[in-house]
Amino acid sequence: MVGSNKVEYSRSTEATEGCSAWAMNLAQTRLTVKDVMTANVLTASPTEEILPVARRMCIYHVSCIVVTEGNAVVGVFTQRDLLGGIAREEEGYCHLPVAKRMSHPAVVASPNLPAREAGRILESRGIKHLPVVADERLVGIVTQTDITRGLVYLMPLQRVSQVMSPHVATVSVEAMAADAARLMWSQRISCVIVTHCGEAAGVISQRDIVTRVLWPRKDPRYTPVTDVMTVPALPIPSDYSLFTAGRMMDKMRVHRLVVQNGKQVCGIISQTDILQAIERRLAEEERHRLLLVHSDIPLFTLDARGTITYVNSAFLNLLEARSPGEIVGHVLSDEGFCGNPQDRERLMGILNNEQSGRLELALGACTGRTRRILLLLAATRNTCDVVTGWQGVVWPVTRHESSTRPACLSSADTSPET
Repeated sequence: MVGSNKVEYSRSTEATEGCSAWAMNLAQTRLTVKDVMTANVLTASPTEEILPVARRMCIYHVSCIVVTEGNAVVGVFTQRDLLGGIAREEEGYCHLPVAKRMSHPAVVASPNLPAREAGRILESRGIKHLPVVADERLVGIVTQTDITRGLVYLMPLQRVSQVMSPHVATVSVEAMAADAARLMWSQRISCVIVTHCGEAAGVISQRDIVTRVLWPRKDPRYTPVTDVMTVPALPIPSDYSLFTAGRMMDKMRVHRLVVQNGKQVCGIISQTDILQAIERRLAEEERHRLLLVHSDIPLFTLDARGTITYVNSAFLNLLEARSPGEIVGHVLSDEGFCGNPQDRERLMGILNNEQSGRLELALGACTGRTRRILLLLAATRNTCDVVTGWQGVVWPVTRHESSTRPACLSSADTSPET
């Protein structure tokens, strides 16, 4: 038996409750681990020697193997664990049992854990892999790559220059593989840039050392980095979008990209940088969402079909509703809300023409009473200029206010905007 069969379960949270369309992309923030995980998992026994396990990692192009004993997950063995043996120059390292160098107890995730929460766990623990366990059985694995791929669509147009790290770890072309391994190990990074005369000549990663030094049984102390590095470095300019950078990482099967302006290396962008940027963005949008929720101005959103998808407390009060369920999911132009045929026709004109607009109309409250309101609708569009919904703001008006309202909201302005 290995020292401990305990596994540490990561905290699970419920999916985020419905919020405004402009606050965050719900389809992405509600992604769970089971939506992005890999179901086929390579496993190893705790008693297997490190070298054959490393060979399997190379053959199947994976950076991690889950160590199991029976049905229990007892540890995780990664490329970084392999790198540690090389960096420390351990004699007989390759013939040690995996149990001696695996990370344990394993931190595991439930399939229903939100992908965003899984990303936070990876960052806080300084790890890149989470075995996925359901009913005490291994059902998959989720990596930092999986989560980045799933969440990068939240901010696809943000630029690489906004999130990259200007600190770049480098070794010269005269360095040995052992030098690169020690640098990666000490700085807890997965690759270093190989430079010649100040320019990027290539990249050497944990994977390169495992596949081109450890597997062929070369001595890393006498193996030049130029023999094992990946060339060319294929740098990206700093004005690339995060979406493009993420796609390139996927295509090249790497976790980091060199950022270069002209011939000068100016930074490096990693999956960790992207996830941290996404987390900052979502935290900021959550603050905005809370401001909207508690605003004194009645606010709501519609989807592309005119169905109400979100209302704040002020809108509930205006329509005398006890809960969002009385309003959300209903079509704003239905007779139940918009009973006057002329009002309904004008409202449907805005929606059908996919325009922004403002108009005054009578809106039916949940109690059966009718409230006269001034409605402002702003269409929301995606990057292809397709309308994805509307953001709405309403003000209650009296007959006096209606007859004396400012010229900017006069009857000439109640038609849809062009």
